[in-house]
Amino acid sequence: MYSSLHATAERWAAGSRTVPVMLMVATALVIAGALAGGPAPAAASSLDYQGLAFQSTDAMTTPSLTTSFAASSDRPIRRRRPYRDRDRDRYRDRYDERDNYEPHYFAALGAGNFDPDDQPGNGLWANGELGSEVGDALDLGVRINWYHRESDRSQIISEFTDPAGNVGQRVVVTNDIETNLIPLMAFMRVRFPLSREFQPYVGGGIGWEWLTVEGTDDDGFTFQDDYDGFGAQLFGGLNVGVSPNMGLYGEALWNKATVKDEFFDLASGGRVQDEIDLDGLAFHGGLRFRF
Repeated sequence: MYSSLHATAERWAAGSRTVPVMLMVATALVIAGALAGGPAPAAASSLDYQGLAFQSTDAMTTPSLTTSFAASSDRPIRRRRPYRDRDRDRYRDRYDERDNYEPHYFAALGAGNFDPDDQPGNGLWANGELGSEVGDALDLGVRINWYHRESDRSQIISEFTDPAGNVGQRVVVTNDIETNLIPLMAFMRVRFPLSREFQPYVGGGIGWEWLTVEGTDDDGFTFQDDYDGFGAQLFGGLNVGVSPNMGLYGEALWNKATVKDEFFDLASGGRVQDEIDLDGLAFHGGLRFRF
């Protein structure tokens, strides 16, 4: 009996040593089969580098990354320009818009000389204007001028029409005289924008002119005569820009006007219409502002 139990124990011990060996062999076979039958990683496509397709061998270990990449692969990658390029284009567009539509208005101040053809002497000619830039080459506005002359010994030459319709000329000799002419004109100016800094122009205006003559005549009597009448101007000049909103201008201007007055004449015993011709050429220049 003892020998029978001993033999049984030896067979159990031999069997127990073979079980681990068999388990190891079976495990190795299972792993080898899994590796042989599993999907092989696909070769990278050129589309992978363009963001149009994506495959990852880490799909089992990093599901969160796979999900985010899969979501981004639904649409192409869009690349944006650097911020400085976009900002430069935006500011350039704003500058172009400002240059095309602003400033809308202008003003000018200037001074020069005016010499009436039919009157002795010449004097100061001042100019002020205000208007709007209607387009790239057209201005509309109003201007006011002032002609001023003083003299210790001068003459006033005028033509008169008496109550009978006769036309004559009157010359008043004065000891001292002060003449002030104020033309007020609505004008249109056409510019030729050769460049932003260099713009020749021509234009014309129509309006009304007022003349005041006062002083002391040759007999020692003081007098003051007020005249007014229709006037027109033609002019041409040049604008030279020195900054975006300021420039210099120079202009030659032809003023044409005949101002009139009526007064009672003792010699004829009736009212006489007196006329003074103020046609002449003026030269002036100054500053022009844009806003």
